[in-house]
Amino acid sequence: MSQLSSLLHFIYSSPNFVPGIVGVTASFAGAWGAQVSILRREQKREKLASVRAFNEALALSFAIGNNFMSLKSQHLMGMLERFRETEKNVQAHLQRILASKPSDKFEPIACAMELHTLPISKVPIERLETVVFEKITVDTKTLNLVIEIHKAIDALNTSIRTRNELIQKWLGEGPTVNDSVRTIRYLGIHTDKGADETYKQTLFAIEKYCDDCIYFTTRLDVELNKRGNKMRRYRFPFFNPLPQIAEADFSSERAQRLMPDAKEYEDWESGFVKPPTFRDKLTKLVRRKNKKITPPKSPEA
Repeated sequence: MSQLSSLLHFIYSSPNFVPGIVGVTASFAGAWGAQVSILRREQKREKLASVRAFNEALALSFAIGNNFMSLKSQHLMGMLERFRETEKNVQAHLQRILASKPSDKFEPIACAMELHTLPISKVPIERLETVVFEKITVDTKTLNLVIEIHKAIDALNTSIRTRNELIQKWLGEGPTVNDSVRTIRYLGIHTDKGADETYKQTLFAIEKYCDDCIYFTTRLDVELNKRGNKMRRYRFPFFNPLPQIAEADFSSERAQRLMPDAKEYEDWESGFVKPPTFRDKLTKLVRRKNKKITPPKSPEA
């Protein structure tokens, strides 16, 4: 014990003791500060890459959705409105014929048919899938939105190709088919031989799949913005902030007019259970504590 005391006394009384302690402390502090600085720099680099990936995904999703909004606005809305109006007028005409007397005379069934082809949509859906699936971290609902967009695009293009091929076939028939027969096929009118509703159902399918593309891309924009802002919340000095997460605005009159009815997608939305919030967890805990526990009844009772 005396030897240890002598050693400590010698070290403490040495003129190099205090400078040595200061040097060791300074070296440790410098190394620790350098590691913290490197860690923060790496974290910020990762966050910056994530912000860029979120903004790229938002730009791709917005471009895809805007493409289908343009398709609906420029081609589908007017064509479908005129188709339904023509169908209504022809059905009324047929009802008048059925209610008429044999001596009454009517003009043959005819209507103005819109037989122009529609463009096949070419959008960067593969790039959107790569960014969302590989470069950012999102929840299951967001991943499923991308999957639904791809499915809707494939179905839409298939329906458009079917309609275009049907139109080319009709145009190739030339004058061998009269206007009444074309009208019956165009509107899918029921006859004694049945009804050929291929064109009609294909046209309505195009409308439905286009609405799917619009709805799912706009929902994806909202989810990406929400997830991106949640990821972006990170403590950085105010003088060195991260870029902002882009946000799509669908509040304009044109956008609202092109939006499909959200009620049509309630079943799809209900398939994803929202995670409980802190308030929900706290409420559940309080209710559990306040719940009265009734003792079990005895067998005699």
